[in-house]
Amino acid sequence: MSYKRVLLVILIISISGLLVYFLVQMEQSAIQQTAESHPIPLPYNWIGSITKKQIAEPSGITYHPVRRSLFIADDSGSVHEVNLHGIFIQAKGVNELDIEGITMDPSTGLLYAAVEDDEVIIELDPETLAIQRKFKIARDFEGERLLKKGGMGIEAIAFVPDALHPEGGTFWVGNQSFSLKTTAEPSVVCEVLVPLRSETAAISEASIINAYKMNFIDISGLAYDPQDDVLVLISDTTNLLVEMNREGTILSKYLLPGDEQEGVTLDGLGYMYIAQESGTIIKLGDRRLR
Repeated sequence: MSYKRVLLVILIISISGLLVYFLVQMEQSAIQQTAESHPIPLPYNWIGSITKKQIAEPSGITYHPVRRSLFIADDSGSVHEVNLHGIFIQAKGVNELDIEGITMDPSTGLLYAAVEDDEVIIELDPETLAIQRKFKIARDFEGERLLKKGGMGIEAIAFVPDALHPEGGTFWVGNQSFSLKTTAEPSVVCEVLVPLRSETAAISEASIINAYKMNFIDISGLAYDPQDDVLVLISDTTNLLVEMNREGTILSKYLLPGDEQEGVTLDGLGYMYIAQESGTIIKLGDRRLR
């Protein structure tokens, strides 16, 4: 093949690659614009409240697949465990910390809770609810203060496992804000690198490695859906459930039932649980499109 033909083939391949790239970007942009502008009612089957005993102001909820139970954090700094029918198992106060979200690492079974304003992730033993370690999140990312001292603080947390990641996965946290003005505290979802495997100290540092600003306020809950590899966010003020991929693209927005939604989790069995600030835990049959 002549030199000119080689150059022509390379040129054609390069142009084709650029066209594919731009088409993919246009499609992603169209998906995001549609999702952001047209929230639809959440498709679900109503199961109802599983609450057997009111929990004062729940602030987060997570499902534990090994124990087949729900762990619920409340605003008073306590963590409660109930079974999937809402029957009490255990509860413990955690040093009166302002816990605003809770998640777990499926590879170890350990729990992780987000402490508002301190911007700290604490590690908890699910058997005793005792604190094992603390990880302090750096507030800045790429020269910008995302987690402001004295601000609304982190309100939601989810762990995304990755067997190939040196730390076993990364955390995602939602910073609460009630304004989208450029001068206000950002409504942002951050991916946080925590040294779960590489550090053993009682207190370690964590860092933000990605951040995505949202076009809605009051991020109050966060969960990971491994079936679709998406993050599920909820907003209390706007009554929204939002699906976002790990590149920060909004895939869909749903209108939530109920009110005062402070936490969300999925049990992998087709059910969604929503913790409401009133103390009620709502169970729904999850019928989102797959």
